[in-house]
Amino acid sequence: MSRESLDEPFGPSPIEYPYRCAGCGTELLVNEAIIDAGIGMAKFQNEYYPGFMPKVGCPGCNGYTMEYVKPDE
Repeated sequence: MSRESLDEPFGPSPIEYPYRCAGCGTELLVNEAIIDAGIGMAKFQNEYYPGFMPKVGCPGCNGYTMEYVKPDE
């Protein structure tokens, strides 16, 4: 087996999404696994709709206020 085929043994790097806190203004990149968990919770609670991006907890103000920020096109 060649060394080139072993460069990414676990697949590509996870996607990170930009989030900003509405309360304190903290900005973070959130891993896609956390987003997937939030979408799964929304589906379980019948609150999911297409294009839904869940809110996540903010480490700055300890609130559930981090919202997805759409990148400029």
